[in-house]
Amino acid sequence: MTFGEAFEQVKKGKGMRLPKWQPDVVIKAQYPDANSKMTAPYLYVKSRFGRVPWKETMIELFSDQWVVVDG
Repeated sequence: MTFGEAFEQVKKGKGMRLPKWQPDVVIKAQYPDANSKMTAPYLYVKSRFGRVPWKETMIELFSDQWVVVDG
């Protein structure tokens, strides 16, 4: 699936990943609330190391191998 197709599912609460990544690495969306320091939605990487903002690469954006996963 393309990045755009997977991203539409992420906006609905799912996660997305590429098959070559470690199994625990998932991209998710964060929607700030009244208590957040951020004021706009953003994507983050969730893994065994915690959560960090995701900075995409061109290879990732142009991939057509995205997989949608539950959380």
